[in-house]
Amino acid sequence: MAHQTHYEVHVKQNGRWEIHGRHSQAEKEQAIEEAKSLDGQKHIQAVKVIQEIYDPEEGSSKEYNVYAPGQKKYQPPRKKTKKDIAREEEEAASTAARSIRKPQKSGRSLVSILMSIALISAFSTIVGALFTWFTGMFLADSGVSGNAQTNILFIVFLSVFVIAAIPMAIVFLGKNDDD
Repeated sequence: MAHQTHYEVHVKQNGRWEIHGRHSQAEKEQAIEEAKSLDGQKHIQAVKVIQEIYDPEEGSSKEYNVYAPGQKKYQPPRKKTKKDIAREEEEAASTAARSIRKPQKSGRSLVSILMSIALISAFSTIVGALFTWFTGMFLADSGVSGNAQTNILFIVFLSVFVIAAIPMAIVFLGKNDDD
């Protein structure tokens, strides 16, 4: 028994493809013209013409995209040669090998970044406070006035905090987990 061929005009409306019309094997050009006329309408998002070939002996059908604006012209499928099959297997093997070698990249989560910043700040505050305390002990015995002592202690704390925080931030936040 011979293959049965017909053409269907499909339209995409509201995000869904629907069959707009069916044409016989001899009406291929009419189906394409119908699709072209529908393509310009505002309520239609996209159009295409599908060739459906039904094989009654096997009970199966195959569909080919015959026309879709912006796509290459329809080329009937060709039979695969042994070279084509070998090349596809080689590409599949190399793709699998690449996926094994390169683990899935994942960025650091916001929570881990915020935790790192909190720990860096806490450690730098403790180091700054210790240096400020030692400086305050040294200044207590000197003849520096109270206002000047306060300014010196503030500058010591701020300097030590920054000096301690920057290298830790470079080490812990600059670390790239993707490598």
